[in-house]
Amino acid sequence: MTETPERTNVDGSECPFARVNRLEDMGKLLRSREAVTHSADLFAGRKSDEVNGEINVREFLGASMMYTEGESHRKRRKLLNPLVRAEALQGIREDIVLPEADRLLSLWLAEPDADGKYRLDLVEFLERVFIHFTAKLIGLIGMDDDERLALMASFAGPLAAGTSSAYLQNRTEVNRRALAVKARYVEEFFKPSLAWHREQRARVEAGEIADSDVPGSLLKLVAAGATPEWQDDEKAVVESTLLFAASVGTSTQSIVHTIDLLQSWFVEHPEDRERRTDPAFLLNCLQEIIRMRAPFSPYTTRLSLRENTLSDGTTILPGQELHMEWVKANRDKEIFGEDADGFNPNRATPADGTPRYGAGFGLGTHQCYGLRVVVGNDGKGGAHVELLRKLMAAGVRPDPGNPPVGLEKDMSKFEVEDIPRYIKYPVIVDR
Repeated sequence: MTETPERTNVDGSECPFARVNRLEDMGKLLRSREAVTHSADLFAGRKSDEVNGEINVREFLGASMMYTEGESHRKRRKLLNPLVRAEALQGIREDIVLPEADRLLSLWLAEPDADGKYRLDLVEFLERVFIHFTAKLIGLIGMDDDERLALMASFAGPLAAGTSSAYLQNRTEVNRRALAVKARYVEEFFKPSLAWHREQRARVEAGEIADSDVPGSLLKLVAAGATPEWQDDEKAVVESTLLFAASVGTSTQSIVHTIDLLQSWFVEHPEDRERRTDPAFLLNCLQEIIRMRAPFSPYTTRLSLRENTLSDGTTILPGQELHMEWVKANRDKEIFGEDADGFNPNRATPADGTPRYGAGFGLGTHQCYGLRVVVGNDGKGGAHVELLRKLMAAGVRPDPGNPPVGLEKDMSKFEVEDIPRYIKYPVIVDR
């Protein structure tokens, strides 16, 4: 099945994009490397919105390892992998995420509101919690001050929107705000932090300190000149902002959506309420959310390298743009059952070996860098599960008097129900 042409292909010819929305087709294309991440030409060449498309690539996507192929991608990913290995993940959970959650809960819930209820905005809370993790991952300095943490957290939403503005309403305004936030991030966080890392690198090379005295991070690698791409500061900025948007934005949305859908699940399945702090149950919930809703966009784009035939008979051509519809593919009833469109944390693991989260973390060489952060190295859950467990134990539930607020989507891009990207999610905490 194909769509009406809306763009010019890399070779200048008119060609409709092809929709890829079955897991078997995605696996065939991506694991065999017969489709690759989109080039800047595919984004910037969109006839419908060339200006915003070019901004999207240049400022937020194109220079990241997640949008490159071959040796450039492999080398950068290999350099960054140690930051999310087993020992690092334990430190992320025990030394960064959970202590910050405890600190903020104690601080923000010190006094009840006038009606005696304790309230907070779950999106704001989670973004603040994950800022610590992200700051360590990037290598930002001076993050022990609440004012700077709050400022950095305020950048999370606009930067995440900038990376995915192609799917949003008011794209020009979304990009304008994202560019303004990016400029502040560069001046107030990135440049001072990179300067500090370069000073530390000079001290290492002078024998004043050991390399191990400087914690591992993206900016430590940038300062060391670990790969040519990061020697261009503008490209290193894009690498850092995409890590920021992915680790804070996606992590926050995953937990908010889990808490949101668990409310109706417990009403319909009261027998499961007693499992609300069970790690295995909560990991299943998170994986179910990732299957149903990640990456919180209707599709991502790939470039076909050779002719192929999809399982529905569609022929795709070399140089053709492919819309990889992860969310729709993850609703495949043949794999996940007749209720695949709905939330069911008790869903059986697919018999064919497909993971519970389907293709929610992507497939192939560009599978999500944060997979192990969520599911853990042993597949039994990482920091996200423990944070979710803490929130459920605290009695977090939606505030019935204050409905959540989401970004406005361009719904013409979606073929499943609206997948909200929450910017506010007020909750009551039944302490």
